[in-house]
Amino acid sequence: MQNTTEQGIQTTIAASDLYQLLAMSLQLPTKQITAGLLDGSLAEDVLAISDELSFPAQVQEDLKSAFYKIQQEYKNQEELLSDLRKEYTCLFTHPQKSQIDIYESLFLYNPQDSSEKPTLFISPAALDAERCYKKAGVARSKEVNEPDDHMATEMEFMMFLYLQKAKALQEGNQAEAERREGEIKEFYDIHLQKWAKEFFGRCSTSSEHPFFRAVGEIGSVFMTKVLSVQ
Repeated sequence: MQNTTEQGIQTTIAASDLYQLLAMSLQLPTKQITAGLLDGSLAEDVLAISDELSFPAQVQEDLKSAFYKIQQEYKNQEELLSDLRKEYTCLFTHPQKSQIDIYESLFLYNPQDSSEKPTLFISPAALDAERCYKKAGVARSKEVNEPDDHMATEMEFMMFLYLQKAKALQEGNQAEAERREGEIKEFYDIHLQKWAKEFFGRCSTSSEHPFFRAVGEIGSVFMTKVLSVQ
């Protein structure tokens, strides 16, 4: 029983770490990301987490190849940062037409079903995400000027919930662990299961850069695994 409990804690921590990595990867790229890509530390973290979460061997090999390719193609951090930011803009924030909507409400919007396009910040998806955050005790910084249904924000929330669940398990607080598991399931059911898997699938197929293709593959495999046990 002890080994099972320890394994459960480690798996929960690994899930939290992967959500954190996905959240970082879906924000405007920073020097922290480029430094981690070039010195190999980000690849080490990804492979360690994917191994802990039992990603298929072929997926792990694909990820290793993608990160190695980036190290071979780039020796200059500024050049890598510039290319990542250009690709991020093209994928998610282009003022005319981004390739992938990074907000849940816009991603799920179908003009054939509704003539009125959702309004950011006050869309039903954003408002319900805010409700979930507040219910779980998360207060977003007032300096953050993004709707609450941004994929990076939803990933950060899952990171928080899994981390709190891991702490409860470590402390033997079963009631708290079950409460956090309930919040995790609720957010999956209401939000992530509707768009996360398809979102990451589009990242892996739409991007021209190996980093975002890798992020897409990581997210696709992870969402398939977690949603299959809900």
